[in-house]
Amino acid sequence: MITPMVHETVVMEGHLIDSDVLRRAFNAIVEEGGAFEILEFRVGRTNDEPTRAVLDVKAKDPAALDRVLQHLSYFGAATQTGDARWAPAEADGILPDDFYATTNFDTLVRIEGRWVKAAAQKMDCALVRREGEPTCVKQRLVRKGELVALRGLGIRVKPPERSRDYSMFGFMSNDISAEINKGIAISAAAREMRKARQAGEKIVVVPGPAVVHSGGDTALARLVREGWVDVILSGNAFATHDVEKAIVGTSLGVCQMSGRAVEGGSRNHLFAINAVNRAGGIAAAIETGVVKSGVMFETVKRGVPFVLAGSIRDDGPLTDVITDVRDAQMAYSKALEGAGVCLMLASALHAIAVGNLLPVAVRTVCVDMTESVPVKLGNRGTMQAIGLVTDVGYFLERLESELRTV
Repeated sequence: MITPMVHETVVMEGHLIDSDVLRRAFNAIVEEGGAFEILEFRVGRTNDEPTRAVLDVKAKDPAALDRVLQHLSYFGAATQTGDARWAPAEADGILPDDFYATTNFDTLVRIEGRWVKAAAQKMDCALVRREGEPTCVKQRLVRKGELVALRGLGIRVKPPERSRDYSMFGFMSNDISAEINKGIAISAAAREMRKARQAGEKIVVVPGPAVVHSGGDTALARLVREGWVDVILSGNAFATHDVEKAIVGTSLGVCQMSGRAVEGGSRNHLFAINAVNRAGGIAAAIETGVVKSGVMFETVKRGVPFVLAGSIRDDGPLTDVITDVRDAQMAYSKALEGAGVCLMLASALHAIAVGNLLPVAVRTVCVDMTESVPVKLGNRGTMQAIGLVTDVGYFLERLESELRTV
């Protein structure tokens, strides 16, 4: 006796073929034990015309069908009927067992028959009804009684689509290779920064301490001075070595003029932290003349916001560092509002942290001397990032030169 299968009609629209979305959706159905029949298929013939596919998706029972539909929602598939389901949080920070977990892709939620775009898009959040609208909220910030979206019907994502016009920042363009033409990639980054400035979007920089060690801080300071940086998100180490260089001329005890380690230089970063903290923080140290140059100097002088997030390994730290990781995450998230471009410069810890807070639409470049950092970034969900394996000092010098070229 053949057991009848349960089924649901789903619709997919977009650049389904050239973005490889349709093939991956078909694979997902089969891998989840389901089956499908194509009811309608219309191919878009221009850049602006989307492809449309209507599928009859089948599974052996309702639970299996729910799993298939949940998987398909991440490819932008939507059922033709059914609003999103909601359940109240039973306590602060405690979600219903069947809660929906967000991605960094734009998410649409069906409420009373209309599709509503979720606010504050970021990955690894719950979808919560706030003022009637779906909002991405970190688990710990969900309050008792708030309505939380459940997996299943009425939720779909809008996957990024590969542009039919060539772009280094096309869909899933995070190819990582030391052999990529650095000049082309850096020119593309400069173009995107110009576009972001024209569109009123923020340009975010996430620098690691190697920016100072490599000498790239000089070019980065010029970029800040020239108005190409709107936000700096980093940690204690970067700011510490930046002010160490400004105060005593070394970075991690290495003279930045000769490239040689100085005798007793291992205490220099501690000396710099002490001097800045004695002054009352980075801004006060600049106002009183303790710090007279560097990236943080230009940042404060130009009024560029910065957030320094602490870690368990920090020396000091500087008084400007936010040592509560929850507060630091919230400050990062707030600073990223309106971001259009993000440059991650020789930083693993803070680059990955920022990547987890970025929507996929933010054009992202990750620069490091090894492939491991951009690979980790992509593995943790920041698939839009271009990985550029090169010296960060060279990258910044070349980028600053590109941006000076009209």
